[in-house]
Amino acid sequence: MNFTAKLRARRVEARNRKAVARAIDQAPTPAMRHELMAIAQAQVTTLR
Repeated sequence: MNFTAKLRARRVEARNRKAVARAIDQAPTPAMRHELMAIAQAQVTTLR
């Protein structure tokens, strides 16, 4: 993987992380917030 691709991948990952955090903050109910947090945690383990 070249340097440019690594930078692009890092930017995409940061953008996705911000979008997930925003969705968790704006969740209408605690149940929805909990579900989004569980999904985000499951994705973190699969990304690494």
